[in-house]
Amino acid sequence: MKRVRIKTWLESRLNRKIFLSFLTVSLIPLCIVYCYINSAYSEKLRSDAFTQNQLTERNTAVLLEDYLTKIEYISNLFFDSDTQAMIRGASDSLSSYSARMALEKKVRVNLDLFKVMAYVDQVTFLKQDGTAMDVMNSLGYADTILFSVPPEEVGKRFKNQRLMRIEELNDSYTDKYVYLRQIDDLDLKNGTLGWLFIVFDRDQFDLLLQDLRTVLNTEIAMDDGEQLLYDTMSGGPEAVNRLRAAAVSYSAPPKERRRAESISWDYRIENLGIRVTFFDDMKGVESNIRALSTMTGTVIFITVLIILAASLLFSETIVRPVTRLHKNLVRVKEGDYTVRVHVETRDEVGDLCDAFNGMAEEIDRLVNRVYSVELKEKEAAIKALQAQINPHFLYNTLDMIKSMAELYGALQVSEMIMALSKLFRYATHTDGVLVTIREELENLSSYMTIVGARFGGRIAFAARVPEELLAEPIVKVCLQPLVENSISHGLGRGRSGGRIAVTVKKEEGIMTVTVEDNGGGIQPERLAEIRGRLERRERVEEESGRGNVGLKNIHDRIRLYYGDAYGIVIDSFPGKGTVVTLSYPSDEIPAPEKIKEEPI
Repeated sequence: MKRVRIKTWLESRLNRKIFLSFLTVSLIPLCIVYCYINSAYSEKLRSDAFTQNQLTERNTAVLLEDYLTKIEYISNLFFDSDTQAMIRGASDSLSSYSARMALEKKVRVNLDLFKVMAYVDQVTFLKQDGTAMDVMNSLGYADTILFSVPPEEVGKRFKNQRLMRIEELNDSYTDKYVYLRQIDDLDLKNGTLGWLFIVFDRDQFDLLLQDLRTVLNTEIAMDDGEQLLYDTMSGGPEAVNRLRAAAVSYSAPPKERRRAESISWDYRIENLGIRVTFFDDMKGVESNIRALSTMTGTVIFITVLIILAASLLFSETIVRPVTRLHKNLVRVKEGDYTVRVHVETRDEVGDLCDAFNGMAEEIDRLVNRVYSVELKEKEAAIKALQAQINPHFLYNTLDMIKSMAELYGALQVSEMIMALSKLFRYATHTDGVLVTIREELENLSSYMTIVGARFGGRIAFAARVPEELLAEPIVKVCLQPLVENSISHGLGRGRSGGRIAVTVKKEEGIMTVTVEDNGGGIQPERLAEIRGRLERRERVEEESGRGNVGLKNIHDRIRLYYGDAYGIVIDSFPGKGTVVTLSYPSDEIPAPEKIKEEPI
């Protein structure tokens, strides 16, 4: 089957033309984009990587220079006249101790001020006569490093200062650095006052520089022109020299930089004559470029595959709808008017399919659907007539009984039948779900007429409704079930002395209808059960002799029409009575209430 489809596709000149057109239109621009990205953006990414690396490395070098400058600031304390006077005056043990304590306090204050206290291990001042004053030692004076008079070349450097590895001054220690400075007497005729030694650990350099090696794969070397002070390669001067020989400068031409293994540049700390050299590995710099090239090639390859699949799909979408259209035309000819052609394109072929679907749908509607609709309309009309017959028969029967009661002088029976007829007519009236409060009270009056006859006037009823609220809308058949519930469950089937009051108020646009009785009330457990039923969404079936389905029905209707914030609230006090409050919003502006009692 697959071979037949391939053969058919190859024999179709239209398919081949569409396929070749897609390839030509898509592949040529993609190849141009690929070449342009590799030529233009690669050099830009390379340049941006160089710039970003150099900026990061420069910031690190500035932090290193700042640290060494703070160390230099500490040495400047010894060019103070008071400091030098204390040093010159330290001739015996007592004066030496006093001078050392005063110097330690001054040095510690400044170390703490510059926030380098934690990084300095020892501060020692060696006087001209070889006497050492251990100004400060964070490791304990038992571990004091001993120093001797340094070589004379220290005094020949800029500011008479130098950073040295500790092995050059005391080969008993490693992994430490000494900031050495010759302190000249402010009285020039006295010459050199002594030498200051500030010792700190190699870890401080590692803390500042090792992150570059971890993140950027950058190697770092630091020297003073005469000796290697620090490097991250752990290979000594030989490894540094080999790396310098293989590296090219950042200022070299682009072609030369691309061929090099690494790129280097120098940052100089002039005060100490220190050169910090950064070596950037070209593999790390080129990684983003290789990733861009790989990603671009992958995207183009996937795009080519998508274009190949799309070209096959689009060529098929031209031929396949025509074939389907022909098959469905045959089915319509045979009398099947329900067939439809799936429209896959929005071209001339798609318009032809739309026209066919419209024609078939119109024929199907004329032949089948019009007949079905007319039949359903007739059935609905018959059911409507049947629904009207039952209430109409009931009303006529009640009117006939009323007339017979009047004929025989049973006026109370006639009055009750009239009230019952009004109740039925009101309940079966289907024009809308909202009525006025006046209409609802009239329906309630009919109900109370029947109740009064049943219980012999043992239940007193009163409605307190302001005149201006009688025209307010209310959901139909709300008051009668509330009053009926009070009589059935609250007043114990019409016990003597029962009272029911209906009050209607309007406050801040909210209508509040209260039905209050003085019955036996509801026990707390039963009240909690009723409240729970009101709040549940599912339909609650009435149990035998129990339940408040009428309340549930009214509560659900109010919430359906006005929202969950409204509905029925029940409060009851055992032995005192029950209050049922119905609330819903009103669109009218509240007016001053004029309460009057209307006995029913």
